[in-house]
Amino acid sequence: MALEHHNLGNDYYKIGDFDKAIEHYSESIKIKPDFLESFFNRGLAYSRLRRFEEAVRDHSRVIELNPQQSEAYYTRGLMYEYLGEYDKALRDYEKALSLQPENQEIINQKEIVLRKKNMK
Repeated sequence: MALEHHNLGNDYYKIGDFDKAIEHYSESIKIKPDFLESFFNRGLAYSRLRRFEEAVRDHSRVIELNPQQSEAYYTRGLMYEYLGEYDKALRDYEKALSLQPENQEIINQKEIVLRKKNMK
């Protein structure tokens, strides 16, 4: 049942109905509270609605469930960046890079945040 809600959330996400996607990811999490993928995807849906604090919360939960997931640190870093919390974003990018040192996307994003922070 949790997987069914998760998959419905993915379907709604794909068509841009992020509120409905969040609803189904939330149902999935109610049924299976450690469903990492539902937390991650719900965080992405929150970010599409510019609800960055909620996205940070969900990606933090992903990190709690799997501290080796570089993508969760990177994505949470993006949310912090959108919130203007550059030091937190940089910490997350550093952690993501410690897990994936050659990831050019993370390297580029870290450089962007460093420039933004220096302009502040």
